Amino acid sequence: MDSVTSNTGNRLLKGVLIGIILFILAAGASSLAFFMVSILVFGCTKSPPDWVYLLVFVGFPIPLIFASIITPYLYVKRQRTIWIILTLMSGIFISCLLFLIWFLILTQYC
Repeated sequence: MDSVTSNTGNRLLKGVLIGIILFILAAGASSLAFFMVSILVFGCTKSPPDWVYLLVFVGFPIPLIFASIITPYLYVKRQRTIWIILTLMSGIFISCLLFLIWFLILTQYC
């Protein structure tokens, strides 16, 4: 009974550490995306509307944050590895897709 409790506690600690690391990586990716937005807009002849910027500043980090929360939760709840990987990859894919949509919208203004 004691080994089951320590194994669960150890798994919970690993899950929290995974969540913290993923959150730091999400913050770093978001700051890199914000930097890229400022560089890409620098050459535009006319300024895009504000909602175009909100697509990246609000929409880009949300899937990454959800993925950094759900992935450790699935790990702690002992879900299958494929679901953990799919959750993480879908968060990254959706964020990259939003950045691509922003870039395609930006081509109308530059």
